[in-house]
Amino acid sequence: MKIKCILIDDEPFALNILEDDLLNFEQIEVVHKFNATAEAEKYLKDHAIDLIFLDIEMPDQLGTQFIRELAPRPLVIFTTAYHQYAVEGFELNAIDYLLKPISKERLAAAVRKVEEGMLLRAKQLPEQDHIIVNVEYKKTKIFLHEISYIEGLKDYVKIYLVDRESPLLTRSNLRGMEKILPTIDFLRIHNSFIVNKNRIEQVAQSKLTLPETALPIGKKYIKNIEQFI
Repeated sequence: MKIKCILIDDEPFALNILEDDLLNFEQIEVVHKFNATAEAEKYLKDHAIDLIFLDIEMPDQLGTQFIRELAPRPLVIFTTAYHQYAVEGFELNAIDYLLKPISKERLAAAVRKVEEGMLLRAKQLPEQDHIIVNVEYKKTKIFLHEISYIEGLKDYVKIYLVDRESPLLTRSNLRGMEKILPTIDFLRIHNSFIVNKNRIEQVAQSKLTLPETALPIGKKYIKNIEQFI
């Protein structure tokens, strides 16, 4: 299982060192680095991740404040040169609090905590066979096997079902849908599309074919396709 993470620090040198150190952990995949929380916030609106390594004293806002306002919230490891934020960090349920310079031993211990945290989350989640979304102001139960693919339209998504001609429309975004759909069955292939893996018939360099349609593959999602193949 790959743990997808982003790194946030206003010091490029610190970012590069942390990224290099994380290369030693096969289970960790660094998907992006940011020098400001505002940039990270924009990214997180459209991308689901498992973990954030976050410096606390950032120029635009404190990392602790950024986490307080973030929903949904992934696992967090604070990285900082200061002791005084430790209590606040743990009040925010941070998985760990690493003081700079970060030793490889402390980083390894933090990664183990992340693995344990993710396993605990997985055990607490019941086996999922459906989702519930609001359609025309009514809560609607949709079984996962009925979903063919999902299209994002800014503040709404269209859910295309296998045996239904017109899609269901619900107020959400693709990042929100990623959070409620099990990754074992669903795959993000584009800024605008999530597909049911069981419906995939063919995969080409720039498009993916389902029984009823062909969908484009976004360049930044090629890794997702390669892992699926």
